[in-house]
Amino acid sequence: MAKKGTVIRFSICVALVLCLCGTTLAQVGIGKWRDHFSYRTTYRVIPAKERIYAQGSLGLFYYDTEDYTINKLTKVEGLSDVGVATAAYDDKSGYLAIAYTNSNLDLVLDDRVYNLSDIKRSDISGDKNIYSIRFRKGKAYLCCGFGVAVVDLDRKEIADIYRLGTDGTSLKVNDIAFFDGIIIAAIDSGLVMADESQRFLNIFTYWSHDSLSALKDRRITSIECLGEKLFAVVTDSTNTAVYTTTDLVTFDRWLAGEIHSVRVGDNKIAVATADSAFVYNPDLSLFAKYGYTDWASIEVNDAIVYKSTIWMAHKWAGLTFIDFRRPNILRCALPQSPFYSDCQRFLPISDGMYIAHGSISGGYYLPAQMSLYRNNEWTTLNRNAALDTCLDIVDIVVDPKDKNHLYACSWENGILEIRNNTVTDVFTEVNTGNAINRLELDDYNPTRTGAAAVDKDNNFWFTNSMQNRALVVRKKDGTWANFETNTGSEEINKLMIDSVYNYKWFIGTANRIYVHDGVNRFAYVNPNKGSKLSTSKVNCIAQDHDNEIWIGTEKGIKVIYNTSNVFANGGNGGESALTCNNILYSEGDKIEYLLAYENITCIAVDGANRKWIGTATGGVFLVSENGTEQLLHFSSTNSPLPADKIVSIGIQPNTGEVFIGTTNGIVSYRGTATYAESRPSDTIYAFPNPVPADFNGTVGIKGLTRDALVHITDAAGHVVYSTRAHGGQAVWNGRTSSGKRVASGVYYVFASDELGENRSVTKILILN
Repeated sequence: MAKKGTVIRFSICVALVLCLCGTTLAQVGIGKWRDHFSYRTTYRVIPAKERIYAQGSLGLFYYDTEDYTINKLTKVEGLSDVGVATAAYDDKSGYLAIAYTNSNLDLVLDDRVYNLSDIKRSDISGDKNIYSIRFRKGKAYLCCGFGVAVVDLDRKEIADIYRLGTDGTSLKVNDIAFFDGIIIAAIDSGLVMADESQRFLNIFTYWSHDSLSALKDRRITSIECLGEKLFAVVTDSTNTAVYTTTDLVTFDRWLAGEIHSVRVGDNKIAVATADSAFVYNPDLSLFAKYGYTDWASIEVNDAIVYKSTIWMAHKWAGLTFIDFRRPNILRCALPQSPFYSDCQRFLPISDGMYIAHGSISGGYYLPAQMSLYRNNEWTTLNRNAALDTCLDIVDIVVDPKDKNHLYACSWENGILEIRNNTVTDVFTEVNTGNAINRLELDDYNPTRTGAAAVDKDNNFWFTNSMQNRALVVRKKDGTWANFETNTGSEEINKLMIDSVYNYKWFIGTANRIYVHDGVNRFAYVNPNKGSKLSTSKVNCIAQDHDNEIWIGTEKGIKVIYNTSNVFANGGNGGESALTCNNILYSEGDKIEYLLAYENITCIAVDGANRKWIGTATGGVFLVSENGTEQLLHFSSTNSPLPADKIVSIGIQPNTGEVFIGTTNGIVSYRGTATYAESRPSDTIYAFPNPVPADFNGTVGIKGLTRDALVHITDAAGHVVYSTRAHGGQAVWNGRTSSGKRVASGVYYVFASDELGENRSVTKILILN
């Protein structure tokens, strides 16, 4: 279940790699998944013996204090869901409880996951959220929007529900504690208490509401116990205060300010504030204070003391910790991950994958950043003043002549030029001779540059939304120009340059596909011209290896099969003569248009010319080259896919790994197809090789000529299996054509094109 990562120690501005384990850096197997969630922001720390868990928004990771490795725990590793609300660990039973934002619950014991979906599936009206979890005598107490749900850990079932409202109605419980024989619930209007030994705590009359103390009618968000003291965190609209008591009546205010958490551990009280972490002794005397350390400030959401170390959930550095014996050294445990989990667009390159982390929705803004996945490691842009002025990077293009030179589109601020991972310039109307223009709004004036591409002549093209001259170019000589498009107030955020005619294709919000030759001819394609199924919105376009243009609409797929006469009507800005065709798809006796009931959000073409199609509600589909056969369908219920709304898909050409951006984070799936040329690669190899005896996956054979015919023989020359490559890669399950597992030995792979030319040979060692 574990994935290994890195631990980094920072001291006096010098970064030293303490541990780098190769498990994370290994290639993922064909047909396998991995997550690419961002773990920079963490919200809670959960000590669990030798493991220190850190809760991110989509999953968890833990730092192993014995072997100094970092290990992920997400849906890919076997969890039931994504979107973690809270988590807790029980020292006595060894259970880790994980509550999700949709009220699902996992119990993890010895890396085995038990799912309890009762609350998620229940018909309880109103708030079903799980706000905190406490353990007591073999039970887990879930503090929920309707009360307290008690889970029997042995039976792995909900054993009881306490509804604490008047007449047994639902009442939101924020936290729970056990103090001197009393069970105490923290609610938005004070405290509710009952005798812990009472057998019928599901009867509301056994609970009493605090009506005497200073916390009456106050919103109490969490409570903690240490010895004879109870700590109550009171949060109102402007401030947070911590109160202490020994008798549940006399509460004294102890601390106040922007307090993020108060946690008890190892006979110490840890308090996380906006810019510091404090550690107090049981008598409330200050043990230690941590503010700005040797390389970063203490900006933490949570903190707890465990094994003479303060562990902190940092706002941007993952899991951070300070050993009391080395109080001036802040260390960081952070898995390899992109900067954000948001993904507007992928840009595949020959040896990696870029992610544009911005948003065009307008619902929120992300400080400009992008991530690069190369050699199984993530890197991001260097921060500088130019980058800090920008928001929402939504597309990226790389200079074909210099892989360290890029342009990125900001949905707010214009075009960023990037060299050696640093923003060197930001282009707007000021320094482009008004080739780029701002949008004139009442309250602010954004520069809506939404898409980028480079043509075969090394000119860089961009879209400038909500302008009549929405197509912009920076020519290879450095000059700028724009072109008439008649797009008016449309958002233009997708741009494609076809590989045959060098035409610029882009789409807007007026149910049109625009085409420009980059000189003086332009036209628009009506997606309903020639179509049997009328649609009202074009969401995406993609060109396949046969120069066919695939169109994603709100009602499935359409295709333009012949683009040569796009300007047959003159190219004066009018409607093109091109037609858009539906694809008939048959499933048994039922014949319908391809994905006609799906809202298509993105399309990517793999090395075998198959189409990976993302949808708004149905997950991801893989269809055959011509779209008449559905090969795969992944959803959040049948795969590690974290959400069924797909934002973007990108395919790494050399590995065939399919990166999928969803509304709930990024994952990837190792597909069977890689990109290939008409001649085989100089290096043909199989992986894994040798194939171990316990291997039940798929063997990949890479570097073949495109769509090669492949024959696998034993040492005597007998053919045991034949197949065809998907692009430049063939796959084999280690069995004969009849399905029998082959014996141990050396097997030979012979591949060629249809004419028996462009041959290649390699060997595979099978161990059984």
